[in-house]
This record gives sequence, structure tokens and C-alpha cells, in this order.
Amino acid sequence: MFRKLVLAGALSVSAQSLAHAEAMMKPAYLGEIVLPSGLMISGVEFGGISGLDYDADADLFYAISDDRSERAPARLYRLKLVIEEDGVKGVDIVSSHVLQGENGEPFAAKTIDPEAIRYDGARQSVFWSSERDAKGNPTLFEAKPDGAFKRSFAVPGAYLPDEAGERGIRNNLAFEGLTLSVDGETIWVATENALVQDGPKATLEAGSPSRILGFNVESGEPVAEYVYETGTIHQKSETEPYYNDNGLTEILEIDAGTFLAVERSFALGTGNEINLYRVETAGATDILGADSIADRDVTPVTKTHVLKIGEGDFGLDVDNIESLTWGPVIAGRKTLVLASDNNFNPNGQFTQFVVFALDAPSQ
Repeated sequence: MFRKLVLAGALSVSAQSLAHAEAMMKPAYLGEIVLPSGLMISGVEFGGISGLDYDADADLFYAISDDRSERAPARLYRLKLVIEEDGVKGVDIVSSHVLQGENGEPFAAKTIDPEAIRYDGARQSVFWSSERDAKGNPTLFEAKPDGAFKRSFAVPGAYLPDEAGERGIRNNLAFEGLTLSVDGETIWVATENALVQDGPKATLEAGSPSRILGFNVESGEPVAEYVYETGTIHQKSETEPYYNDNGLTEILEIDAGTFLAVERSFALGTGNEINLYRVETAGATDILGADSIADRDVTPVTKTHVLKIGEGDFGLDVDNIESLTWGPVIAGRKTLVLASDNNFNPNGQFTQFVVFALDAPSQ
């Protein structure tokens, strides 16, 4: 059964995988920059940054806001981060672009929930995901860089919730992660926690079997699917209503079949803990087309821990990190940029860009 195999899969890290992980990742904290909640840009509140991707040719970042067209039409941004060898010096909000539906119009309020974005320079496209539409279904889109609709992908039925709440994605735990393959042929999405029929949400005692699903970019057809077992919630909540969680918030392919993954754990009254993992699909069960994994023997992807960012680590007041992308090369070192979703909450949350430099090559 799946639960019986998770621990074995998680611990079966080969010496070669460990060596690759150590060679690939030696993150050194470079700096951060914070924008306050409530910041208004041309009359529209800036925030909700749930996805981030870097356009190296333009030296600009694409960012997506998870505003459900409630404060303003759902939108993406182009940002300029000023990153130097001794830190992060500034951020410029270069432009804002309204995301459009198939009808060429902005999305109506509460009919979309943008969560992740990736830029494809070869196609002059952005791919972006939504956790839910007006019917509660998750969606994957391709758009022009200005937000204009190109197409949407047909999501397998296993992900679509039913009225009884007995199957499909859980509310607000759907396509949180998104990455384009290094060869540009596959677009991957990842759920934050398990589909209802696959297993429970993460708890203090056990993780949750999320899914990572790949679509062929040209055909739009699903081509591979894997189980990713999240970690447990890092700590009990100490404040009413005692809310806590842990989930997979972003993926970034760094080589064929190899990803970086971000898990964000939160406990009300305690704060956040962010963990980065190197993820290998080699040896994992391809569950493509499976309606449920509850009664199947499944080997999940292998995870190797890379970095933990707890409250106070690196001197950070770490917030709700949901984004991960490569950044520019600075003094010969590649950078990783993380960003937080402030939930448009002025009570202690903020938009945070955190930059790490890598002491070793990325491959």
C-alpha cells in the first residue's frame, strides 16, 4: 500500500544522489527586500505574489498575484530586482498586465485563483496555473506575456472536485507549483496536498501525498505523473483558532527528472518554516491516469533536503514563501530567488524577495 512504501522511498537516497545534491546546492544568503502590505500602484494594491519566474534576456521577473479579481482584475507583473554582490538593493514594478479568459475579457470576481507562473522565451508565452475557477476546478493556461489568453489545458478528471467533496482537489490546495522542463517540452504542475481520494492533508504526524503532473507542451496531453510526499507540519499552533499546515508550494526543474521543491509550513502564533528539497523522479512510480492511489503500491519521488529557513534564520522574519526561480548570475554565482505571498494582510505580513547565491554550478 502507498503509506507502507513512503518511508522506504523517502530514505532510499543513493550516494550518487547525495553527491549530486551537495555539488549542486551550497546556498549562501545574499539578501532580501521587503515591500509593505497595502502598497498601491496606480490605484491597485500590490501583493499576493504566489509565482515568480526570471526572463534572463530582459533581466526581468514575471510575477503573478493571487488576487481573485476581487481588489482589481487578476494580473501579472513584470519586476526588476536590483541584485548585487553585497545584497538586494531595490525592486521596481515595471508593468502590470491583466490576465484574460478565453473570451478576451478579464476574469470576473471569484472565477479564478492564480497561483504560479513560468515564462517561455522560445514561445513568447507565459504558463500560469489557477487553483480553482467558478466551479472549483483547477486550471492550467498559456498566455501571451501581456496576459492575453492563448489556450487552456484539459485537466484529468481525478483532479476535478465533486459536489460531495469525496474526490478531486481540496479547496486552496491545488495547482500551487508549476515549472517548465529544461528542454521546454513539458509543463509540470503540482498540488499543494493530496487529492481527496488519495489521502489526508498533512498533519503533525504525517505528510500528504501530493501529485506532480506533466503535460506535453505541444499536444497538451498528460505524459507523466508522480506522487510527492510532503513533510509533516513543523509545529503546533499556539494561538486560536490553532490553525497550522504544510504543503508543496513550488517546483523548479533543474535537470531532466530533477526538481527543486519548496515546502511551506505555518503555525498560527509561531510562524513559518520553509524547506527546500532536491527531488528525483527516477525510480518513482508513474501513476499517469490513476483515479486514486489509495489502494495501490506506489513509490514516491525521492527527496533530499537542501535548505531550511526558520523564523530568525539568516536574520529573516520569514513570511509565506510560495515562489522559487533562478535569478541572475552575480559575480560568477547563480542565484535563487524566493518570494512570499502576503495574502493582502496588513497585520504582520509583507511581500518578501529573498535571494541566495550558489557556490557551485547548477548542474
